[in-house]
Amino acid sequence: MATRKFIASSDLFSNFQVDISLYNVTTIEDIIKIFVNSLKEVLEQNNLTMLIDILKKRNFHIHNYTIEEILVSNYDSIFYVCDHV
Repeated sequence: MATRKFIASSDLFSNFQVDISLYNVTTIEDIIKIFVNSLKEVLEQNNLTMLIDILKKRNFHIHNYTIEEILVSNYDSIFYVCDHV
């Protein structure tokens, strides 16, 4: 299986999760972009415009892992994407 689960660790967006294909990423930034875009799509589908504005100001990142470690991780690994205001 070439997807991994990424879950938000955030005061506002906690537990939002996305399975991301590792075939489409080469950097941590690629993962974060897919993650944030997925969250934004959900917010847009539900017309949550104030949350979209907040989302745009957040700085999402992944601690303690390199892209290489993510790419060779076990299929059932979970990675947390956190943010700061």
